[in-house]
Amino acid sequence: MKSKLISVLTLAILLPILGIAQQRDSPCNLLPYAIFKGDPHTTPVVLKRLGTSPQFGEIPKHTGVSAYNHLKEVYQKNKKGSRKEIDDLLKALGYTGFNDPAFSSKSLIPETLPTGTIGWMGAYGHKYAWSRLGNDFPTFKIFAKGGDCFLYIMKKCGNAFYLPKYIDAPINTYVPPTTICKTQTVNISGSGQVQSGDVINTSKVMEIVAVNTSSKGSKGLLLGSYPVSVRSTYDFSVKGEAQYTKSLEVCVDANTTPAPLNLVLPMNLNYTITKNEVKVGDGDKLYLNVDDDQFKALSKAYKTVSVTTTASPNLEVATKKVIASTATETTSTPFGSGDSKCADQKINFLGKTQIQDGSVKSATNDVTIIGVYKKTGQLAKGETPEKYLCLGSFQVPVKSAYEFTTSGGSDVSKLFSVCTKDGVALADQNINIPVKMTYNFTKQDVILGDYNKMYVTLTESQYKSLSKSYNRCCTKGGEGKACK
Repeated sequence: MKSKLISVLTLAILLPILGIAQQRDSPCNLLPYAIFKGDPHTTPVVLKRLGTSPQFGEIPKHTGVSAYNHLKEVYQKNKKGSRKEIDDLLKALGYTGFNDPAFSSKSLIPETLPTGTIGWMGAYGHKYAWSRLGNDFPTFKIFAKGGDCFLYIMKKCGNAFYLPKYIDAPINTYVPPTTICKTQTVNISGSGQVQSGDVINTSKVMEIVAVNTSSKGSKGLLLGSYPVSVRSTYDFSVKGEAQYTKSLEVCVDANTTPAPLNLVLPMNLNYTITKNEVKVGDGDKLYLNVDDDQFKALSKAYKTVSVTTTASPNLEVATKKVIASTATETTSTPFGSGDSKCADQKINFLGKTQIQDGSVKSATNDVTIIGVYKKTGQLAKGETPEKYLCLGSFQVPVKSAYEFTTSGGSDVSKLFSVCTKDGVALADQNINIPVKMTYNFTKQDVILGDYNKMYVTLTESQYKSLSKSYNRCCTKGGEGKACK
């Protein structure tokens, strides 16, 4: 009998040394906590659904990070003494409590328990019931600090669940999951386009002077001073693009290779016209170049004036200026060898470019001058009081200038799991994303008067004098002679 007892003891000693599995009582059965002390000699309660008597509340996602964050929130709020209950449970598993550095999101392993599993189900107030699972339920497996036993936390209700059974495994062979830092490539892209336009109406009183090309600079014929309406229009387009690649050191399982991450940024585009100017004719005078015959015909109705060409200032716009965002990029030191812990870090991908620029366009408009005489007194049958004479079409120089500011920007934030030695969350990291912008005035036009028609007032005497050479029809080229 004595030798038989010695043989049993010898086998118990040699099996762990040889790494051979033996059936042994789970060490958790001896832990000082209510969930490990129940009497299994009762009829189990069949659980078809969970949530009627929650212990730590429902966990949002079936991931270790989600479970850890949920328990942390429950621990901090401490409703119904949940803080002590969590600490007691973890202390029974060998931890100092929830804040033990050895307890992290990696200590919570997602697992699904199948229908028919029997164990002790917890509830608020350290109450546990011998239960049988009536469905498959997602859970989180928590190993003791030494790794030699474990229990579960149910995802649906956060209730602790324990299987008091024998473990067929070599003693002290549990190897906790390891995490290491690996490089992950993050590809950032974004694009957008804006097209718009506007109409700007102004008016300026100008002297309209007919000048013979051979006598310009000396004498001209003053047709009068009139408000000249100016209609400037533009169409504008802005396009923004962002392309950037960044390598990050992320925390992953040792057997996992992180796939490249593609982030598409929303592109916000805008433009503002900060200045617009239009120049017509020569300062406050509108010169019409006429030939000898036209000058002679017009001189019968209009008086001569001296013609002096003024040096009008050119329209100028600001020099192009590019202002790009320069977010200070802060990076964490990549973790090297040794035990690693994961910590969250928010990465802010920021980009903004602003361009101040201008556009100047010169053109020549064909402007038709129409004389109008309004007859008073008795009118013949069918006669209208307004009498029109087309005095010709003339080329008038116009110039428009715009100053504008375009801006394009985008930003997106994402949470990454990175490796640290202490498991403490890192400060936000800002990464600057260059934004390339292109812009263009697709249309920049100036229209004078009534769609390049201008009307001058005629007296009865002027009308009679001019009607000998002009009539109401304008032939091609705007000579102002008789209709054909």
